[in-house]
Amino acid sequence: NFSSGKLQHRRIHYHNESHITAAGAEPLFSLSLWSSSFSVAAIVWGRITTRINLHNEISYYTTASANAFLEMQGSSSYIHLPSIDCQWACRSDAEILKLQQMKYLLQNDMAAIIPFKNLQRLYPDVYGDFRLLRFLRKSSEGDPVSASERYRSFLLWRQKNGVDKIRELVETNYKIHCRGYFDPVEDRLRAVAEYFPCNFDFVLASNEELGGGGVRETKPAVLYVGSWDTCGITERILRSSTRQSCSGDDQTIISLSDFLNYWIYLYEAIHFHLYKLSIELGEMAYLDEVCDLTNLTLRQFSPNFVRNVMKPWLRITQSFYPETTRRIYVLNPPAVVSVAWNL
Repeated sequence: NFSSGKLQHRRIHYHNESHITAAGAEPLFSLSLWSSSFSVAAIVWGRITTRINLHNEISYYTTASANAFLEMQGSSSYIHLPSIDCQWACRSDAEILKLQQMKYLLQNDMAAIIPFKNLQRLYPDVYGDFRLLRFLRKSSEGDPVSASERYRSFLLWRQKNGVDKIRELVETNYKIHCRGYFDPVEDRLRAVAEYFPCNFDFVLASNEELGGGGVRETKPAVLYVGSWDTCGITERILRSSTRQSCSGDDQTIISLSDFLNYWIYLYEAIHFHLYKLSIELGEMAYLDEVCDLTNLTLRQFSPNFVRNVMKPWLRITQSFYPETTRRIYVLNPPAVVSVAWNL
């Protein structure tokens, strides 16, 4: 229940950012979280031998980046570090310096993107210094070398998968519906959304609408995780990949690409919103989430879902949307979740 901007419920488990991964509620479906502490889950998934790497480890220290960084460290007086446009969001002078170093390491990658200046103007939260800062904070001890490698992979992924076209849908939806841009208008994306009920009305509501004062603050999204139909979406995705699938215009088919594009759309919308909110707050804003686990069961963690759907889903959200979620509030957790998170 939400009243006057406050969350009230008799069974709430709170976990701060040190206990959760940055992308958000999807790690609730992490195989390692459940099987490490629940013997039944270990039996159910005993035949699944490949564990999911939530952090999608990559080779951080490429020769080019490492050499450039060593050059910077050894001859800093001779290197002109680029300026940044989000000093207001940095926590310290040391973080500003690391962000400048990161930007220096990425300057050739930025220059290689032909319409980069135009993209930076259209999507400043994606191609600007502010997104670099999120990647920097994701890296251990704010390491600019590993952060630059992560962001480099992010750029390549966006180009390969046409993510800017999905971002354009967010911008178009915002211009038309203003406060409804978390709901995609494209039919295939909407079809996926029906399997994963969420509510972003509270995020978008003003303090005045909630009975609060004039101070802008982050408010949580509500994710009805216990009602997420992972079995249904997995069945439709697997059906789309069989030889018996109908043509691509068959509206009963949902492909894995449709599924992933929906979550990409949602995260693009989230970061679009967080960027605007960050400017208003004068500091980096994060998303808070309320995860309602009512009716959550082990059936939602089927091997088919874990292998075929969850792995690519987590790979995208964990690798390419760092520093998104600040807090997760868990409502009505079943006993297995309480046991797992209290270990």
